[in-house]
Amino acid sequence: MDTPPVKTRFAPSPTGRLHAGNMRTALFNWLLARRHAGAFMLRIEDSDSERNDPSALDAIQADLQWLGLDWDEGPGAGAPADWQQSSRASVYEDAAGRLIAADAAYPCFCSATRLAELRERQRRSGEPPRYDGHCAALDPVDSAARRAAGEPAVLRLRMPDAGTIDFDDLVRGPQSVRAGELGDPVILRADGSAAFLFANALDDALMGITHVLRGEDHLSNTPRQQVLLRQLGLPVPAYGHLALLVDTAGAPLSKRRGDASIAGLRDAGYRPEALLNYLARLGNPVPDDSLREAAELARGFEPATLSRSPARFDVHQLDHWQSVAMAAAPVESLRPALEPGRVPVDREADFLALVQPNLRFPAELNDWARRFFDAADVLPAQGAAPIRETGPAFFETVAGVLETADTGDWRQLRPALEAATGRRAGAMMKPLRLALTGLGQGPALGAVIDLMPADIRRARLQKAAAMAASGVEPDA
Repeated sequence: MDTPPVKTRFAPSPTGRLHAGNMRTALFNWLLARRHAGAFMLRIEDSDSERNDPSALDAIQADLQWLGLDWDEGPGAGAPADWQQSSRASVYEDAAGRLIAADAAYPCFCSATRLAELRERQRRSGEPPRYDGHCAALDPVDSAARRAAGEPAVLRLRMPDAGTIDFDDLVRGPQSVRAGELGDPVILRADGSAAFLFANALDDALMGITHVLRGEDHLSNTPRQQVLLRQLGLPVPAYGHLALLVDTAGAPLSKRRGDASIAGLRDAGYRPEALLNYLARLGNPVPDDSLREAAELARGFEPATLSRSPARFDVHQLDHWQSVAMAAAPVESLRPALEPGRVPVDREADFLALVQPNLRFPAELNDWARRFFDAADVLPAQGAAPIRETGPAFFETVAGVLETADTGDWRQLRPALEAATGRRAGAMMKPLRLALTGLGQGPALGAVIDLMPADIRRARLQKAAAMAASGVEPDA
């Protein structure tokens, strides 16, 4: 039998904005599909009507598109057209009827109170929480009569009570679960709507999904879903369970808390290629630290090499990739962040080229523009002790040299400044940089001096000399 082409999916519920953990799951499924020249599907699992957010569907698509993750099936793409669970009620009803007819599912009339008491007894006795099969042996005729009379009931899948359920996890390797420990899960709610476990597995099988990468919190669903699909005579995808993405405190990222939301990161100025490269490496051994495009990352993606330990989302590591991405970004992609009039038109190109390697976010262009071209004071309100310690003569001497020197030739200018001030290397450049830009680090000092207008340089050096002479901190 021919092996079907690889087809993966990302199936979020539209109950809030995607966060970095959701997006990493989407990315890994996309990488797996593209690695094998397969298909990637976006499916929306919106069966929980009470929690659905009407704006979330558009937001999910915008987040994926921003990161460059295209889909072959789903909203705005090809078949199947019914990519929303809310449009598939008849599919679930038909499958449930087949399970009932085969005695593979049964109505359960247990109240919420009884189930809560059962869980508490199991907790006290140290048993794993599972349904005890209270309604499993009810007479089908009596059950049908009770349902016809309006008594509320859920529908449960009848699980085997002995043996093991075995499968090979794409990430974790061979898995074996004792069937008797699983209990009979709910597949239809009392209102007739499909539960997640049921709709999710059925959709995967009917939509031709061959590989599923999802969070390890779904690991317990996999043996139940395998039993379900086999009872229906449907193909079972290969499942792989990813270690969760956690915050700095070790807690899983939460959509409800708004942790590391993709929209928030985008609004903060992070570039998509920065987030893409960071997420692709969380638990995934990418062999080098170069900035890569998504297609490059796909070529080496292998689920079996993924880490089984939780990956920590660290904004400082993301900032590293942001700096790398900013340095490599096309200049034209940065220009829109520069406020009009901040930089003289004839110096804009040189300015952008000079400060780009020092940017973390595009909006920082405006701060650099202020430091280069604004007459306003840039000396820090506190921490200017190096200015006072250097003394006024240094700044007065530098100002004199710059009045007549060729500021475009740093190889000549630097020795002239060192000779005139009697200072070399950091002893000269650190206080001079601080006086000119108000910062202790930044672009090459020679380029700073050359790009900064002469009147701005002169004013900054005069301010530093005055402060050094008076010993007074600048105004806040």
